[in-house]
Amino acid sequence: MIRLLKTIPMRAAAQVLRLLPGTLALRRDLRDAAWLSEADAVVVSFPKSGRTFVRAMLARLYQRRFGVDERALLEFPALRRAPPAAPRVLFTHAGDAMRGPQEIGVDPAGYAHKKVVLIARHPGDIAVSRYHHLKHRSRDRARRTLADQPLESFVWTEKGGIPSIVAFLNRFAALPGVTIIRYEDFIAEPMRALGNLAAAIGIEVGPDDIADAVAFGSIGNLRQLEADGYFTSARLRRTRKGDDKSGKVRKGTSGGYRSELPPESIERVDAYLRDKLDPTLGYSVPASD
Repeated sequence: MIRLLKTIPMRAAAQVLRLLPGTLALRRDLRDAAWLSEADAVVVSFPKSGRTFVRAMLARLYQRRFGVDERALLEFPALRRAPPAAPRVLFTHAGDAMRGPQEIGVDPAGYAHKKVVLIARHPGDIAVSRYHHLKHRSRDRARRTLADQPLESFVWTEKGGIPSIVAFLNRFAALPGVTIIRYEDFIAEPMRALGNLAAAIGIEVGPDDIADAVAFGSIGNLRQLEADGYFTSARLRRTRKGDDKSGKVRKGTSGGYRSELPPESIERVDAYLRDKLDPTLGYSVPASD
């Protein structure tokens, strides 16, 4: 009860801010801060790291294991009403993407006594995916305008470009006790990656559960379910009816930045990652001779 009471001021502030324009990022920060105090586990990622794909698979496991409606995609308010045995897992971006690298910080005290999982993704792919998201799904004028520039300059934008993505990944990778699972692992070996995620947040599942969840979360199945309006969560819903590009589910591949950027831009990305990104994340490409 004490923990619950501590969150009330933040929730109340978030509700008041709903009445004011231009406060979306702040509302999300207050909301997530309130929920963080109640969470048993936290899955954190930079926006456009493929977490909805991961979230759908985990939601299926919760449906099989705890009877939680998978269509809500583990929205935290629903999990607060779930059976006590179900870990309260909070999916968060830990702040808005529209930040410069110097604005990104992590307070380890906020994650103390939580099971923390970082969903990492190649920064080049995050930046390219974010570009397409802002062009086709964002309702925010400033964010859509940001994506009006060429892709090769967008990936270096001050607010959420590759330097910001690298700063975010480095800071969370250094968090004590964090479990790092890469989006690329979910693509290459989904059963192993999902099993690791389930273990990290404290869910006991069997091979049949994992196989079923992986099939449910396959890109083809999610794309069809999104088109059918299956999910109650707006996270997997087209923003413009009949427009495939406005859908959340895109390709579900890795290395896309190499097919969408010119060679000199690719080399610039690779050089930056060699110099700046924590090598334990596994994304550094050796320099060519």
